[in-house]
Amino acid sequence: MKIFLVAGEDSGDLHGAMLVRELRRLLPQAEFEGMGGERMRREGVRIIEDFHRVSVVGFQEVITNWRILYRTYHRLAETLRQNNYSLFIPVDYPGMNLRLCRVAKERGIKVFYYISPQVWAWGEKRIGWIRKYVDLLLVILPFEKDFFQKRGIRAEFVGHPLLDIVHPEMEEGEFRDRYCRTSLPLIGLLPGSRESEVKRHLPLMKTLITSLGDEFEFLALRARNVPEKLFAGVRYISENPYSLMKYSHLLVVASGTATLEAGIIGTPMVILYKIPLFTYLVARFLIRVPYIGLVNIVMGRELVPELVGVKIDKDALLEKVRDISERRENSRIRVELEELRRRLGERGAVRRAAEIIWKNL
Repeated sequence: MKIFLVAGEDSGDLHGAMLVRELRRLLPQAEFEGMGGERMRREGVRIIEDFHRVSVVGFQEVITNWRILYRTYHRLAETLRQNNYSLFIPVDYPGMNLRLCRVAKERGIKVFYYISPQVWAWGEKRIGWIRKYVDLLLVILPFEKDFFQKRGIRAEFVGHPLLDIVHPEMEEGEFRDRYCRTSLPLIGLLPGSRESEVKRHLPLMKTLITSLGDEFEFLALRARNVPEKLFAGVRYISENPYSLMKYSHLLVVASGTATLEAGIIGTPMVILYKIPLFTYLVARFLIRVPYIGLVNIVMGRELVPELVGVKIDKDALLEKVRDISERRENSRIRVELEELRRRLGERGAVRRAAEIIWKNL
């Protein structure tokens, strides 16, 4: 049996690798190929395309990198057409994956989509594509199963895979001894996993260090694919991300998977996302949800503050940080984040996803 997977970003590479590990337990003779990164490669997936070449976010970046995206899509599509695959598993990344679903169905290949496109947020027209080209959706947010089933799409809720992996890597004392220089409360800075995101967000985060450096210690998280030079003047680590999240008094986080990781850990945060002008103008007409952070989307209200826009006022950021640094507000958010974890389901999501795939084959 040959299985083709496509993950187009860092979180997809993580989830794809975890799924392959569980599938190997059930399908020990299966071969895995596709697009991903180092995590999927370590699980034995033959990587045809590295996702870093096409890991872009926002309409402006898609337009800027259209040639690379176009060539990558055609290479993956041709690979699907020329090989005898039993199953195609797209992992999130709907811009390219939905088009590859059509290619797979034309070849008679089953399509089980893991981590569904967020059409409930924007792009509802894509529901027709999903209904036509996807055999089964494996969804990870609690409201998604009902959303898709009402639209005639077969969907199974497996729970969120992050529940199995989000936990601090070390004890607090060890963490502070290794990385902290003072006994001041810690503020963790998570500017994003892409170079473009760090360029937009880290300068804003640096203003907090200038304003609050006497009251808090600051430590940033650098994704290994982001150049070190961008973190000049900021203390950072590139390992133990969940310990940083857990032992921080609060976090300033670029919107994305990290917001949900921080929510599962239970640490209050300010969600930050500075958007290029073109992306902002397009998004105003497409996005149908009132929040951008997954924590607030799952909870259905603004549990943690968000600052999103083309320009973000540094004084507004400072005010939000001061607000949730206060003991009473900080404690309130921590208590309410416990409800977030309950809503995301039980642990074992990846195992359940693999078992559903195995049974449906």
